[in-house]
Amino acid sequence: MKRIQVQTLTILLLAAAAACAQEPAPFAAGDSGRPVLGFDVRLGGVAFDKNCWDDSVGAAVDLGLEIWEPSGVFGLWTGFGVQGPSYAWEDDWGEVESDVVAVPVGASLLVRLPLADRVSLRGEIGARYVAMDIDDWDEEDAHHHHRRRYGEWDRYYHPDRYIDVDDTSLAVVSLQLEIDLAPAFLAVGGGYQFDLERPDVEYLDRPIGEVDLSGALFYVATGLVF
Repeated sequence: MKRIQVQTLTILLLAAAAACAQEPAPFAAGDSGRPVLGFDVRLGGVAFDKNCWDDSVGAAVDLGLEIWEPSGVFGLWTGFGVQGPSYAWEDDWGEVESDVVAVPVGASLLVRLPLADRVSLRGEIGARYVAMDIDDWDEEDAHHHHRRRYGEWDRYYHPDRYIDVDDTSLAVVSLQLEIDLAPAFLAVGGGYQFDLERPDVEYLDRPIGEVDLSGALFYVATGLVF
């Protein structure tokens, strides 16, 4: 699937290069010959590949700034987002679900191919650094009020955080269909994100599993071009 996404984006890139000599896309074409700025908001989710997550689909949101060269064909996106899956693991007394907050920050190269009047196809390829945080056990959760081995209260015997996950990084490819409502636009899109590394989840400094954020992306988007 990753190979298909990259091949599709390559074809789109070549087609967009040919489009540079034609009438520019209405979204970002500047009359002054200067770069065009914009921003967008994407709301959607990630259908995860791995079964380490309690939910097969996690919510996702992205906020970004766009810079387009005057023809409106090539651009740069930079921004951040939030994804919220739940990690599934086990302790001595059964299954536990710990909420994970993943904050991807990074940039993407963009290419836009006009399809018809006020309709374009936009491709994206980029990378993200992902800051990860995982919820520690809650004192209000009765599941964790049992005595551990040797008769010691786990929460008070181990005052530090005892479940943790390292940060990670992702690569992202996507395609979206855009409708021009100048100066705004609406879009629907999808793609794929895949891990460039897989950090361990640790319990009391002992690895208990890996984080894998790989999965199919789907979203709706809106934004403005100035």
